[in-house]
Order: sequence, then structure tokens, then C-alpha cells
Amino acid sequence: MLSGTSWCWTGYCILGLTLDELAEVARTYPHRSVTVLRDLTPEEFKAHLRNANNPDRRYIINFSRQQIFGAGVGHHSPIGGYLESEDLVFVLDVNRDYQPWLVERSRLFSAMNTLDGAVKRGLLLIE
Repeated sequence: MLSGTSWCWTGYCILGLTLDELAEVARTYPHRSVTVLRDLTPEEFKAHLRNANNPDRRYIINFSRQQIFGAGVGHHSPIGGYLESEDLVFVLDVNRDYQPWLVERSRLFSAMNTLDGAVKRGLLLIE
């Protein structure tokens, strides 16, 4: 995804990217609409998760690993789906050490509802 952009020319973002920077990278592919969603309420977060199973919508979440795993820093992962009856989110973690995992919606919301610098983390919606 970084190929052809001015971001992380080595192919690896040593200091990482903010949610807004990731949105800029995603916008280099103009056939998709990219929206940054932050400062969501728990209800708004759940409403978006209900759309996570729609093949025309893709979400990437920016969250604090510390809130989920007890260690680590900010991270981005695609959301693979939402199991509403169990209130679980399927996170397609791109880190080989973590791999895909399920988490309670409330825990993932808490991990997203943290600061990245001066602004809250959030979701990237790609349509």
C-alpha cells in the first residue's frame, strides 16, 4: 500500500503513522472514499461495527495495544467483521505475533478511545 506514495519509503514506518496519515496513504488510491471517524460514542462505534460485514465498507481501527494486551503502543488493524449476537469484533491483526483475534466490543472501544498525541484514535472507513 505504501508503494508509489511518499510515506515510509523503506516500506516500513519506523515511527508509525497516525490515523490521519494512514488516511492520506489510503487516499492515494482514488477509486475509494476514505473517511476518518473519531470521537465516536459507544453507540456510534457499535453502529459502524454493524456495517463491518458489508463488503462495500472496510474499516481500519487505530487502537492502543496497552488497553487490550497490557503492553505495547498504538497500532492499526483491519476489522474483519462483527459478531453482534456475541458482541465480539474480529480484528485482522497484521502483526505475525498476534494474528487475527476476537475481542469484546467494549474493550476494543476503550482501546480506540485513547489519545494518539493530542487527538483521539478512531476508525478509518474505506468505501
